[in-house]
Amino acid sequence: MSESAESGGRAAKMRRTRIAITEHARKLTAEHGLNGFTIEELCERVGIARRTFFNYFPSKEDAVIGSSPQLLESEPVRRFLAAGTPDGRISPSLLDELAEVAIELVDEVLQVAGTITHVHAIIEREPSFMGKFLTENHETHQAFNALLERREGLDPGDRRAALALQVIAAIMHDAVESFMRAGSTGSVGPGVRLALAQSRELFTGTPPPER
Repeated sequence: MSESAESGGRAAKMRRTRIAITEHARKLTAEHGLNGFTIEELCERVGIARRTFFNYFPSKEDAVIGSSPQLLESEPVRRFLAAGTPDGRISPSLLDELAEVAIELVDEVLQVAGTITHVHAIIEREPSFMGKFLTENHETHQAFNALLERREGLDPGDRRAALALQVIAAIMHDAVESFMRAGSTGSVGPGVRLALAQSRELFTGTPPPER
């Protein structure tokens, strides 16, 4: 097995484990509250050792939220950074490449079984989690804003970075809503790419290519 294949297999295994930890942490919190179970009980559900849990999340709360310290070091983010030219000019492919990062990250979120049901139950049981989920979303947004500035060589606070994120966020919201409303499975990628092409049509008047 090549080194790249081995690395890819290891990354996939870690991804599955991270998803399983968050899935069971949310289910247990929805059923019993955050203090109604131990990390040991969570690990038993997932089938991992306690020390393995801390390789992924620093606390039960972080596992429930799904925040990962390794998010900005993930392979999709590394590819996104490497594709840029930090010269202060916006790459023509920026939105496409930003959308691909968002697709991979959202696909992972949607793989957590019962995502919407469990999150609603958690917030109903422990309303403080609403603020925690919102804070996590805000911090992730800020981190990606800084990442985008770095990739394109933009000054901190450059409005183009913020606007690019707002465009992709709106497209993702529309695509994910359509995906879930239709009861779709698999990746949100096709819907996101179509929505991005249709958004370009609004600005350029050029229709997306025939599919």
